[in-house]
Amino acid sequence: MEGKSQAFPIPMHDPLASLGLLALAVFATIIAHGRGLLVRMGIEAVLLLAIGTYLLWRGSSPLPHLGSGSSGLADAWLRALVVVWWLVGARLVVNVIVFVRGRDQKSREARLFSDLASAIIYITAIWIILNSVLDLNVQGLLVTSGVIAIVLGLALQNTLADVFCGLAIGLEQPFHVGDRISIGDSVEGVIVQMNWRSLRIHTDDDDIATVPNSLVAKGLIVNRSVPTRHRVATVETVAPAEVAPETILDLIWQATLLCPSILSVPAPSITLCRTDLVSNTYAARFSVSDSSIVAAAKSSLLRQVRRLFRYGGIGRPHPMSVGELLRSLTLFEALSQEEVDRLARDLIVQSVSPGDTIFEQEAISSSIYVIEAGVLELSRESGQSGSRVLGRIGAGEYIGELGLITGSPRSFTLKALTHGKALELPGAALAKLLHSNAALNAEMERSVRKGLAQIHRDDAARDVAPTDQPADLFAQIRMFFRV
Repeated sequence: MEGKSQAFPIPMHDPLASLGLLALAVFATIIAHGRGLLVRMGIEAVLLLAIGTYLLWRGSSPLPHLGSGSSGLADAWLRALVVVWWLVGARLVVNVIVFVRGRDQKSREARLFSDLASAIIYITAIWIILNSVLDLNVQGLLVTSGVIAIVLGLALQNTLADVFCGLAIGLEQPFHVGDRISIGDSVEGVIVQMNWRSLRIHTDDDDIATVPNSLVAKGLIVNRSVPTRHRVATVETVAPAEVAPETILDLIWQATLLCPSILSVPAPSITLCRTDLVSNTYAARFSVSDSSIVAAAKSSLLRQVRRLFRYGGIGRPHPMSVGELLRSLTLFEALSQEEVDRLARDLIVQSVSPGDTIFEQEAISSSIYVIEAGVLELSRESGQSGSRVLGRIGAGEYIGELGLITGSPRSFTLKALTHGKALELPGAALAKLLHSNAALNAEMERSVRKGLAQIHRDDAARDVAPTDQPADLFAQIRMFFRV
């Protein structure tokens, strides 16, 4: 038609060739579905090149020609081929963006900007198809879409607020996927997904909380993964006012040493925070390696404080005697008062200071050590890795029962971390009771078996009893306990 330009020149061509390329495009799309990103990009690039080459060979071009247009629908197959070229090209660009962002580990923090870029690319491609390929009047479409946009905007105010808040959060980047955050006092956990509308947070209760972006933007956000994942916690303890604060402070500090989850750096701080005529309140402030173990660390510290208070005589009418200490141990629960008194007379009291050695690795000893006060540390020297801490024990615990049974050298060193007292019970004194008290025999055997499995009780058992000959050790234990 004269006086009306064409969007692109439509040369004479074989419609079967265009139909074949369209069928090839559909077949390639089916093959690419579910494949890896690189495979899809390769298939789309080949398809784009094939269609573009065919169009150029026919004297046409998929690119828009400004100043020319046609409203006719002649050669619909060729136009369809051009439409496919633009759609495949848009898809290829989107996949390239995903591939480039995917090489950055932090790109998974949110899909906001990837989705926004993809939307812009697809909208641009559709605009070109409508305006230059299909030669449609898009001005009327814009007016209609504007009215629709106003109606949708009024109906989706909350959703749009979440979307724009999500964009703001994406720009500011106060957190990433995998970070542990708390939002006000409502929710705390690890971020597992960020999208246009909300955050998905895996809470400590093993639930998935979905929080709208608008609430996140308005709330107080605390990122507990930055600059480190360490978490500071505080535990308060109440003690009688008549007990000297120095004594309570020392016992609480010892309790922190007995909690493996409490970090030594930075060191815990113990303070007297409130006082009155009846009681004093003390606060222990400490650090742990991750927020997920805060609750367990608090519970462990409170249990240790309660135990040390008990053995320290706090809240009791009189301090715990040596006989009461022995009777409180599971190992000696089956003994009569006369037998406990007999053992108490055989005890050797050792007052220790920080750094003092109770016994060395490789020492020969059959004694059992009962801790009356203080904290002691078990360590092992190895030729390659040097000294390794195995654990710590405190008041009301005992160690060394396996050496009494096997007579093997100690495979660890026991040193004092604080001032305290260790009660040495010679093996000869205990052996007499073992061969006359069946209940003590059974309890001692249970204790030895437990020592083989629990590193904090006596890690040396793992070396004394080779894992490839457990039967020999248990036979030795049964022989020893045989009356």
